[in-house]
Amino acid sequence: MRPRPKPLMVLCFVLLMAAIMAIQSPPSPGPSRALKDAAARMKAYFPENPPPKGWQVAAISTRAGAVWVDLRLPEPEAASLSRPPFQALKQALGRQCPPQDDIVWRVLSPTQDIEIRAMAGGERAILAVSCRALGR
Repeated sequence: MRPRPKPLMVLCFVLLMAAIMAIQSPPSPGPSRALKDAAARMKAYFPENPPPKGWQVAAISTRAGAVWVDLRLPEPEAASLSRPPFQALKQALGRQCPPQDDIVWRVLSPTQDIEIRAMAGGERAILAVSCRALGR
């Protein structure tokens, strides 16, 4: 017959494990430091390199391993550029990407990206381009 553990010993073990679990911090669900730094750089990039006349930077945020730059297009231009196959809009958005020698690319890891999104009609995205995929 096996001896039973003493209740005080079991209580100590449970309290010790609870303390260890409470001390350990869970993984951070927020954006990485690199994405935050890249978003800050993009906020400085657009005043230095403004988008075309009439376009407005609506928001710069971090989501899903990328920095999203939302550009609001004026309605007439959005209507003319947003017809399939979207080639004109894709090229116009691609020109808004920072060049490969910009410091923002040294901050981001190879799996992180900058996505330039065209917004029209409120908060609806018409098209988005990946700056890393364009190689700009």
